[in-house]
Amino acid sequence: MIKYNFSDRVNREGIGSLKERETPENIKAEGLISYWGAEFEFPTCEAFSNGIRSLADRGLYGFTIQDKKYNEHVKWWMENVRNWDINDEWIVPAMGIIFGLATAIRMFVRKDENIIILQPTYGRYKQAADRIGVKTIVSNLVCTKKEKQAESAEIMPGPCYEIDWTDLESKMSNPANRLLVLCNPNNPTGTIFKEEELRKIAALSKKYNVLVYCDEIFAEIVPEGGTIVPYGKIADEDALAITCTSMGKCMSITGFNHANLFIKNAALRERYNRQKYSDHYGSLEPLLYAGLCSAYTSDGKKYIEQLCKVIHENVTLVERTFEMFLPKAKVIHPEATYVLWIDYTGLGMSDEQLETFLNDEALFYGDAGTEYGATKQFYRYSVAVPTKDLKKSMEYLIAATQKKKAE
Repeated sequence: MIKYNFSDRVNREGIGSLKERETPENIKAEGLISYWGAEFEFPTCEAFSNGIRSLADRGLYGFTIQDKKYNEHVKWWMENVRNWDINDEWIVPAMGIIFGLATAIRMFVRKDENIIILQPTYGRYKQAADRIGVKTIVSNLVCTKKEKQAESAEIMPGPCYEIDWTDLESKMSNPANRLLVLCNPNNPTGTIFKEEELRKIAALSKKYNVLVYCDEIFAEIVPEGGTIVPYGKIADEDALAITCTSMGKCMSITGFNHANLFIKNAALRERYNRQKYSDHYGSLEPLLYAGLCSAYTSDGKKYIEQLCKVIHENVTLVERTFEMFLPKAKVIHPEATYVLWIDYTGLGMSDEQLETFLNDEALFYGDAGTEYGATKQFYRYSVAVPTKDLKKSMEYLIAATQKKKAE
């Protein structure tokens, strides 16, 4: 029987955990959780771990290929979880989303050309371009106050981020800007770009000959009834489109450095694969193969459904706490993902005062907004944590808030 354990904290000690290293000592001393990064604080999917245990029992970790079995599990997942019927030949494994992006940049963008990102967004897109010597052009998402049309009754009204279409087309129309990185759902804001928006992007891509690299690593983490349309599903067979998926976030296995890209366009796919092997891509990691084939099943699907319920409970807890005790801070309600984007500008604190309040007084430690192209008045928090531990963190936040008001 598959177990769902969302209550126990994982032990990060002695395994080279980056998050363990980045967690401040004052957080550890109080037995609290750090909300830095985007990894589960409870064990991952039992089905995934069972697959790895089965391989470990064999004691075999040799070169592992993308075979029919692997493709069948990927296709099953995309059809049953993402509602997209894909073909075998579209599946292109890569050594992670960012490795895949770096390959796409080398393939399609010259050193005197640029990539476009929609900001705020994941900082490693720019990092990938920087390391190759390619410049990044920013098109800022616009935070609006209006209520966004929800596809699920679970989605609450509130501030949200939308594309500035005039600015984006201006950037895409520049022949020097060759590749657009789209993060859907957006990390850190949790915004879902809907089908009509994706179609507009696809039309601009075709009009201006811009490659769209769509990162959908968080796409499985949606409230019940919510949907995220895969970009590749709406893209034509000849579109300049690469859709990127990974178990990295939905199973919390970012340490495996693996992704599956989907490329419909046969000529683009052949060109990409040539560049991929020129970048010294080797083979699939055997543990990843075993885990994926075990978890990209009905067991894995049921796990994701339960995970999303826990995330919804945790998001609601944070939103209600802030509404009651820190109403001047704005929690951007995520339509998807398990990260929360919080705007603290309404508190009227300086960057230094805010950092001290959050990290030293409230002990609510997250990622600074500067990692995502915003200011230090914004923070991102991962709430894929046991609810009981989140409640403890909220108690510390409430106490620090009340103390601050009493001063």
